[in-house]
Amino acid sequence: MTQNNQSFLDKLIKMLTKSTPVERESEVKLEHNFDGIEELNNPLPPWWSAGFVITVVISIFYISFYFMYYYDQDKLGKWQETEYQNEVAEAQAKIEKYKKEHGIVDENTVTVLTDAKALEEGKEIYMKNCASCHAPDGGGGIGPNLTDDNWIHGCDIKSLYKVINDGVLSKGMPAWKNLGSQNIQKVASYILSLHGTKPANPKEPEGEICKTE
Repeated sequence: MTQNNQSFLDKLIKMLTKSTPVERESEVKLEHNFDGIEELNNPLPPWWSAGFVITVVISIFYISFYFMYYYDQDKLGKWQETEYQNEVAEAQAKIEKYKKEHGIVDENTVTVLTDAKALEEGKEIYMKNCASCHAPDGGGGIGPNLTDDNWIHGCDIKSLYKVINDGVLSKGMPAWKNLGSQNIQKVASYILSLHGTKPANPKEPEGEICKTE
């Protein structure tokens, strides 16, 4: 390295650090020491001070940009709440698309099935899982009568789907979500088909009168 390069490097280091030369350390020495270790009152390096000021300026801009001003999503900035809502909407759209492609229903999209095959499958599910509490003909037992006009949790397909899926633990009814959404739809549709039938030993009405259109 040439003398000129060394001189330039020394000047650059001195400009960035403002360090005190060794021979002048006595001028910035503090009047206390610990086990022979002495402290110097050197100023903060300019590069550090400049970096600190830059970060403060950037933080002010960042806070103003993201928390104090609103920007349309098509422009440079995007309000964080809007961005979050857009991502949630996109995710929900993907979920709904997946459900539609795979025939998955929920309490919001479920509809009453009326074809004979679906109702027969629903009856099989009912006999296997529901008849012990509601009687094979739906007249009720431990559980309420499913054939009359009185219902505890609603008499439409959506309400019935929710009750079967989530259960009613306070009444001792377990959740049957393990049946799968399509099977819950089938058994719920079958239960609705029992309305108005004449069970052999009907249980007294429970809940409020509920009629679907």
